[in-house]
Amino acid sequence: MSELDQWNTLGRNVARRNSEQITAFHEGRIDRPNLVEDTRNPDLAQAVLAEVVALNASGRGAEARDFFDPAHAPFIPELEKGGRGLKGCAILGEDDFLVQQGTPWQQTTTWRISNNRFHKVENVAGFAWSRNRAHFVTLYRNGSMTIGTSFDSDVARLLPAPTQDDFVPKGLPDSERSKFKVHDGSAIQDIAISDDGRKVLLTDADRGVLLLNDIGESWETHLLYPSLELDLRDHLEDWFGEMDDPYSPAFDMLHSALSPDGAFAALGTQDVGHYIVDISASPELYAKLGHLSEYPHHAVFSDDSQAVAFNSCHFYNGATFASRIGDVKGMTTDPCEQASVQTLLNAYLRVYAAGFVPAAMTPNDESGAFLLAGSGFAACVTPNGKLLWEVGFGSSAGDVDVCPNTGRVLLASYSGMLHLFDPKQSQDVPILEGYNVPKELKRWVFWDRLARPLIW
Repeated sequence: MSELDQWNTLGRNVARRNSEQITAFHEGRIDRPNLVEDTRNPDLAQAVLAEVVALNASGRGAEARDFFDPAHAPFIPELEKGGRGLKGCAILGEDDFLVQQGTPWQQTTTWRISNNRFHKVENVAGFAWSRNRAHFVTLYRNGSMTIGTSFDSDVARLLPAPTQDDFVPKGLPDSERSKFKVHDGSAIQDIAISDDGRKVLLTDADRGVLLLNDIGESWETHLLYPSLELDLRDHLEDWFGEMDDPYSPAFDMLHSALSPDGAFAALGTQDVGHYIVDISASPELYAKLGHLSEYPHHAVFSDDSQAVAFNSCHFYNGATFASRIGDVKGMTTDPCEQASVQTLLNAYLRVYAAGFVPAAMTPNDESGAFLLAGSGFAACVTPNGKLLWEVGFGSSAGDVDVCPNTGRVLLASYSGMLHLFDPKQSQDVPILEGYNVPKELKRWVFWDRLARPLIW
């Protein structure tokens, strides 16, 4: 047997053994999984990569996984050469996808993959579906946006780019407002749109969390964070030092989420707790919930807008809890002390991207589940804490898109790999490790040093 012929056998042995360990852990038969490393060496990985490149070059990329299982760990030396990770992704149709290569602080490239063909899309800086897939928002490089019924909708509403003044907190005394300096440029790392298409939430890593609300003939803006209503006053000295000098906010791990019904926003940074803001009328604080590990890091709502999940991190680990919106009105809970309104969903993932898998895409008639994509693994967990499945994909997640129309889950990774899963199908061969592992239908590889992206 040649070395190339051993590629699948070696990888599957590791995936099978690790999946057995992970399953035993989740079923309570062992205290912790004892995982083994993938033993396939970088030279073998390069030989396999050359074969996959050749198949793609001859128009046979869709056949690549018929010969060679995709992998992550053997390519880590390749990844350590640097490159641009994948930050955004969207399912447009049965065989139609968008993915963004690069972070807000890098030069970005947006790719459209249609029928196994790759096309660069010019001028696009971000995008997102509403949860009900009725509205698609596209962010352009000049900061303006359009909202249509699809990515390439012929009829779309235009939203002008937010101004620098939109990111100045309301209510500052004139003496402080004159010293408040908004960062130049835009660093939009997340964008969300409500199911009615009338609210858009922008997370700008350098400027704050901005809500845009359709009021008929125009869009009004509300700066949700930083704001005097939350904790700006408490942090002025920490952030800006002597108030005689001009000052600008500095955010660590700024994040936000918009409820699909447009009634609530969830947000935070590593320096504060988890905020829920009622945005059904004029924004006002609804609840502040303590984090269960060190630093608040991510937030996501359920499809019915009745539950919210918050993640906090500690290095590459973390903890995620869920709370029912109706149970927490007016509440403040203490950090690192789990309250009765907090259901622990996961105790080990630092979550970088999240979504919600609807009932039609979950097994055993479950009512839907949070999809928590973290460092190396993604876990699908119901709001009451039941783990449905978990899959190891290797790197840190950049984005996820859950499409009820196609029944697929798309996961973008900082490894430059884009994964397409069908959670209703089980993995037929042990390619990926995990628990009740869903079937990976396809993978694409976006590395700048390749002549073109790969189908795998």
